[in-house]
Amino acid sequence: MRIFGWRGADRDTMKKMTKTAILMISPETGRLPKKMGPLARYISGKSGGMGEVVSALCEGLTQRGIECHLATTNLQRRFQQENNLDEASWHRIRHRIHAERIHLVKSSLFSDLTCIYKGNPLHNAAEFQKAIVNNVIINVRSQYQGRLIIHSHDWMAGGAITAYARLRNCPILHTVHNTHTAHLPPDLLKGVDWERLRPYLFFARDYVGREIIDCQATAIKNADVVNFVGNRFLEEIVDNHFPDHSVCSPSVRQEIKVKYEHGSAMAIINSPSHALYPENCTHLARRFGPDDNILEAKRENLAEFQRRTGLKVDPKAILLYWPSRLDPAQKGIHLLEEIAHRFVIDHGDVQIAIVGDGVGNDRTHEEICGSIAWSSGGKIAYHRFNESLSMLGFAAANDVFGASLYEPCGQIDQIGNLHGATATNRDTGGYHDKIEDIALAADGAPQDAGNGFLFRDYDTGGLWYGLHRSVEFHRRPDDVRETQLKRIMRDARRKYSLDRMVDEYISAYERLNGGVPLA
Repeated sequence: MRIFGWRGADRDTMKKMTKTAILMISPETGRLPKKMGPLARYISGKSGGMGEVVSALCEGLTQRGIECHLATTNLQRRFQQENNLDEASWHRIRHRIHAERIHLVKSSLFSDLTCIYKGNPLHNAAEFQKAIVNNVIINVRSQYQGRLIIHSHDWMAGGAITAYARLRNCPILHTVHNTHTAHLPPDLLKGVDWERLRPYLFFARDYVGREIIDCQATAIKNADVVNFVGNRFLEEIVDNHFPDHSVCSPSVRQEIKVKYEHGSAMAIINSPSHALYPENCTHLARRFGPDDNILEAKRENLAEFQRRTGLKVDPKAILLYWPSRLDPAQKGIHLLEEIAHRFVIDHGDVQIAIVGDGVGNDRTHEEICGSIAWSSGGKIAYHRFNESLSMLGFAAANDVFGASLYEPCGQIDQIGNLHGATATNRDTGGYHDKIEDIALAADGAPQDAGNGFLFRDYDTGGLWYGLHRSVEFHRRPDDVRETQLKRIMRDARRKYSLDRMVDEYISAYERLNGGVPLA
């Protein structure tokens, strides 16, 4: 019996089998492109910038015709909430839609979590790593006759995953979004032949002397190429900045230095997905681009943001926006807590909005920020992270700010600039790479330049200084600010284009593919 269409399908299959595929392995992701399959529209569980970068890279690679797969965690509760689905609707979708290039790791340990780092992150990581090692890698790799490059992201995608990939001679690009690591007891990896992986694992010792797996150090050790998301932070780690082990453990720093000395460390600055541009973003009250009336559009978004957050509705208010997690170890939220109330009193035309979650299971700073907002009389707002509210905040903001002790890359400044806001942060890491102090020709500068304001000291005085400079700029006449914000928006699109980032990653992949093109 003749099967019509088989020859064409066979040619397509053979063409696919001769390609080398990329398997992204990340515990989180932002919104995925439609070309990843019909399930893509329902998958989004980012906790920070890593999720956005993963989704942007998936978007860029699929647009180029590259075989791109993603393995990530099935945060069922989070996916349901973001798509307004009840449990029955979610299960109908999962049982009727083929996942295609999206490989969801399901576990009762994290299916009810809204963030993979909540609950018990070590147990979550073990579940994730076991599934990737025992099922996902071999299933994806076999589709391409063994031609597969692993792109692992941060510590949770390290550990047993990268050790197994090295054992099976699978090329690895590991991206360090943050130098945090975790120490995984081997007994959590029951079901994985970790003794066979032993030569490829980086072991540390716990407080009683037992062997534990250093997940980030293992990933860096096994990677053919280690990528940082900002050049300055890579230099800071290699040059022994931040001696505090909470920023970078000796084991991780050691492995980074080895890769750096052997020419196997590189830096590719993150670029936002096109879905985050204000002309495309579906969460705004009014979409806009650099050719539109920027201030008019931003005031419309400001009014909606003020209504939704409980801020006093005031179209003339200068909105300073904090869209980061409430992390006192890295982001400096405690510095903002100390000055926020005094700052809005001393600067009567200023409002401050904070949209972000606490770290892991810690609710301390959520409660502090909530208390500050409640007592501010509509001058300060705090809300836990919500994607729609967060994106509306970028469109409403005059300035997007933070107070980072260190920063591998940071993306809030880029998204702020794309939305016609200035960026204020500490002069470190990714912010050193991307923020340039605003200087105007009208003030005697050679030409208009810059996109925000940097401050040096990691203390309340430094943050106050940076924010005060931003407020002074935003008190300038509308015609001055309109001109500068249009320039900033255009510069951000040029500097941080998705095409540029994808080109650089493809060059790294093709280096691992022996110089053979992927598409």
